[in-house]
Amino acid sequence: MSATSFSNDADCFKALSDDFRIKILCYLYENGEQCVCSLSEFFEIKQSALSYHLKILLDNELLIQRKNAVWNIYSLNQKHFFFPVLDKLFAARKKKMRGLSDPNKGHSART
Repeated sequence: MSATSFSNDADCFKALSDDFRIKILCYLYENGEQCVCSLSEFFEIKQSALSYHLKILLDNELLIQRKNAVWNIYSLNQKHFFFPVLDKLFAARKKKMRGLSDPNKGHSART
């Protein structure tokens, strides 16, 4: 194994080390592709600040960007080597959140 092969992996982990970037990825996982304006509105952040994080995710090929007229549309790169890990992480998170929102979960019915 060469040192350069680990360099790209390390850069990917650096991109994933920021909780806001994980939130962006999770939001796209749960909601599908989104324009930058929708992301900016949802996260209540200026587009310039959001663009910084999107660029890091794009540079590490975790996102796919496509243009639609003047809009930039973002989605998860499902062909990225790390996508299966994100898929499991976000699916487990979603399952856990569903369990937390069900007040009867874990309680037996009393008659």
